[in-house]
Amino acid sequence: MKRLTLCILAACLPLLGGCGMLRGSYPRLEELRVVQTMGVDKAGSGLRLTLAAAAADRSEGDAVCLSADGPSLPAALSRVRNRSTEETLFCGHVQQLVAGEDVPLEALLDTVCRSADLRLDMPLYLLRGSSVEELMTGAGSGSRTITDVLDAVRCELDYRSDSRAYTAGQILQDLQRQGSALLYVLRRGEAAENTAGASSAQTALPAGLAVLKGGEICSWLGTEALLGVSLLRNCFGVQELTLADRSGLPATLELRQGSSRVRPVWGEGGELRGLDITARFSASLLETAESPLSEPYFDDLTARLEGAVSERLRILLTRSKSLQADFLGLGPRVEAASPLAFRRLEEPFPALLPRLEISLTVQGRILHESDLQ
Repeated sequence: MKRLTLCILAACLPLLGGCGMLRGSYPRLEELRVVQTMGVDKAGSGLRLTLAAAAADRSEGDAVCLSADGPSLPAALSRVRNRSTEETLFCGHVQQLVAGEDVPLEALLDTVCRSADLRLDMPLYLLRGSSVEELMTGAGSGSRTITDVLDAVRCELDYRSDSRAYTAGQILQDLQRQGSALLYVLRRGEAAENTAGASSAQTALPAGLAVLKGGEICSWLGTEALLGVSLLRNCFGVQELTLADRSGLPATLELRQGSSRVRPVWGEGGELRGLDITARFSASLLETAESPLSEPYFDDLTARLEGAVSERLRILLTRSKSLQADFLGLGPRVEAASPLAFRRLEEPFPALLPRLEISLTVQGRILHESDLQ
């Protein structure tokens, strides 16, 4: 028995030696350069990939951007890695992805879905008006990098809406369920913290939303559309709205706690005839020239506020109907309310949108606890 045991141990010794060889094939931690932001531009028939890697020492401010072309995203990524001879690039912690407005988004999303390096829960931004490479290499100043700039943008959008609705995974899900999706749009701008005599530092600014349908951008929505979109999609945050009061003077309100309900209206033959949409929200008054404040003033201001929000919602619903694009996610809510009837529809829900009668009710409430004294 002892001889048999010794023979087995002797046979296993070469295999145990292989563990040391395997461990030696991994790069050391100090040799890793962590990629935080990835940018993609259209370059001829292929793509140009730009990677923003974290600084090895934050105090030194030596963050770098690396770029390479390729016929596809994996090919471009492989070329960037081959050019980085001093350090190994690690893409397992990419925080955000920025794409140029002419990049084939459907193919890009498919690549993200299959990639072992990229996560589906990272936000996907669309840059309009300039190349992503120019933004990533020019944004920030000193130790502040493009990743810091985009983190600030994400915090702002999180405050106004739930940015999880615009991650790569959610966009893919919307395309599969609804046939269309929304993406946050950015534009390049000049940073506010520029100092006199210094070169202009660049930054990224929110510039609205883009409607993606059939793999292409079919419409652009301004920043004012975010209020209605987040309200109809039930991902409302905190937003400000300024309107004219009964004296024609500006009044600024902070809207919050907004939500909407969608109720389908079915015909006797089982056909979908229309939608009853109810939107509710509360608001507080931030600034007004009226003094003193009175109940009639609040009643009038509430009516004006409801009218302003209603108009924004109607514009979005009209755009959705004209494009036959359910980027507001009404179809899944109809399905959730009447699953059996929804499955019996003879046409896809987006094709029915132009013929649907939509009834819209907006109910607002101005809270008094934060009113100006």
